[in-house]
Amino acid sequence: MPDPFVLPAELQLSTSEGVLILRYPGDVVLDQDLGMDTLDIEVGGNLEVRLPQVSGRLRAGGTLKVVGEIDGGHMHGREIVLGDADVQCDALDATERIEIGPASLHVDVIIAPTIDIDPDATGRVTVIESRNERGPTKIKGGFSLQEYEELLGNANAFLSERGLEPLDGGEVIAKAKPAKGRAPRKGTPPVPAPPPPRPSRRVIPEDDDSRHDAPTVSDEMDEEPPSEAADMDDPLSLSTDELALEEVPDANVSEAIDEELQRALQDAVDRIVGCYTAGEVPPPVEDLQALVAAGDYAMLRAKITLVWSGLLGYHQKRGIRPHHQVTHAFNVIHGLLQPA
Repeated sequence: MPDPFVLPAELQLSTSEGVLILRYPGDVVLDQDLGMDTLDIEVGGNLEVRLPQVSGRLRAGGTLKVVGEIDGGHMHGREIVLGDADVQCDALDATERIEIGPASLHVDVIIAPTIDIDPDATGRVTVIESRNERGPTKIKGGFSLQEYEELLGNANAFLSERGLEPLDGGEVIAKAKPAKGRAPRKGTPPVPAPPPPRPSRRVIPEDDDSRHDAPTVSDEMDEEPPSEAADMDDPLSLSTDELALEEVPDANVSEAIDEELQRALQDAVDRIVGCYTAGEVPPPVEDLQALVAAGDYAMLRAKITLVWSGLLGYHQKRGIRPHHQVTHAFNVIHGLLQPA
């Protein structure tokens, strides 16, 4: 006759509307869900969950290990260990370390002081925040919190909505954008930056009767740039106007390569490329890569509208939406190219 099964006095176990609720101060190994769809588990020690599919809220004071697919929820532990599985959830956060094998990831944020991700891991993660240097992976996105703040803003709200805060506490503050003008030579006073160019208008001779039909420059021309929501709601409906592209100076005027500007442009291009699978980068993006690599800013200004139009056409023909990060990165490039 088997030994009697004794439930520890410290164990709190209940179910409610399809949720298995478990609280225990020590280690727990869970290999059945009592027929519940969602887990709400909090343990003081290590937690190992062995289920075909896991959904819900898991918190461990020690190491959290999940063997099986994760389909929604929030995972927290001192350490988190995941293997080769499909992982779809809001957040993975650890006080010390997260280790992820060759998984397929679709996660809003992964945050821990140390994060190790297998180079064969795939999928998309919006934010990956750690203090250690991570090797290359096949994951799309993967912005740091600072990059997210600089591109989209509201990084603090992004974290708080998921019950998280930055690794060092406090708030994420956007870094000052690099100056877009050329640094003055030593020994010369700085030259004030010229104002942005007004849209060009045809000059009408005094004796030309058509001058009465010519458009006039008015305050109505000073339109505000589109909001972030505008370029995220339906990217397939975007036009070159909605990218806030303006007329630019003569493309034949050459400029010296600005190393700081070049790094910022290359970073934005890398973010665009990162939104596409290797080997499937659209031809217009390849053109953009070549223009940025050449460091010919005047030519890049002249061609950016054409590149954007080509990319929209690429997506429209395939009936797929460009990732909103692509739109933001194009706007970043356009902003960097404007006169200081």
